[in-house]
Amino acid sequence: MNITIELPKLDEFRKVNKLAKQVHELHVNWRPDLFLSVDEVISKENFEEMIKAEEIFIAKIQDEIAGYITFNIKEKNNPSMRYRKQLQIEAICVDEKARGKGIGTALLEYVKKHGKENGCTDMYLTVNEENEQARKVYEKFGFKIKSIAYSMQI
Repeated sequence: MNITIELPKLDEFRKVNKLAKQVHELHVNWRPDLFLSVDEVISKENFEEMIKAEEIFIAKIQDEIAGYITFNIKEKNNPSMRYRKQLQIEAICVDEKARGKGIGTALLEYVKKHGKENGCTDMYLTVNEENEQARKVYEKFGFKIKSIAYSMQI
């Protein structure tokens, strides 16, 4: 299977949002206290900004969008810590019909290479504790748990 990774075009907005909705609804089910069910997960303006900043890439199989990844790069310059330029993955989504075919791994590899080319020292992401499938992908890819976040409703 040939997976291509590229910047999306503006006219692919609806297709990317359709995928975003798949993952967003998982989060709505896991954390209805935080997430709302919405028709448009990514605004058109935000989509355009991510394309201009090269902070979104899509994965295609035979010209069909099968997944996407969004991220940003931030410099961490704290006088009491070592300098870091961190690639923060904001969202990664693989079409539910295409999961288990290496698309998520291909997106992660592409963004890792992009980060290296831009001087990043590490990649970071957060994942919902209940998203076991994603956690397995991240651990297989080489991510390690570095911190644990606690949450409580009050």
